[in-house]
Amino acid sequence: MAAPPRQMQSVYDSFPDDDSTKEVYFQAAGLTYSEISDRHVLLWWLNDELTGDVPVTQVVQLTGQPGNYNYYAPVAVRSRESRTANLQITLGRFSRAQRDQILQLANDVKFEKKSTVNSCRVWTRDLLEAMVAEGLISGNLFTEIDGKVPLLKRKPEASS
Repeated sequence: MAAPPRQMQSVYDSFPDDDSTKEVYFQAAGLTYSEISDRHVLLWWLNDELTGDVPVTQVVQLTGQPGNYNYYAPVAVRSRESRTANLQITLGRFSRAQRDQILQLANDVKFEKKSTVNSCRVWTRDLLEAMVAEGLISGNLFTEIDGKVPLLKRKPEASS
């Protein structure tokens, strides 16, 4: 897993994950989907909620934009509005070992960094499908998420 670049402003070193069991969430940008633009999606859990009024969340996401994607881990960020301004779906309660398994599955998802056709929704679909295959989430939950977002299916890469 690659460490995030400085501009991501990860606070993971100050607020690392711990060994407690935690709720893990799926998040999609916005409360509803507008087919006009792409919709960023990610997984997250709380690493610290007691530092003032800004919680620290650990995020699992494909970052970037078409033609320049990357996966970095571990990444923890401070965010006030992400829980109320975006669609949130609870994936369940996960042990530290299970969260580490999610991070490994995310690291194993194949993606083309220079893709212009497959976005974070494709990458996250692949991650959630791997989580179903490993028994971390149910197929019904995957179907619910896919119906609400929707997640995109992988397409062949454009020829250069």
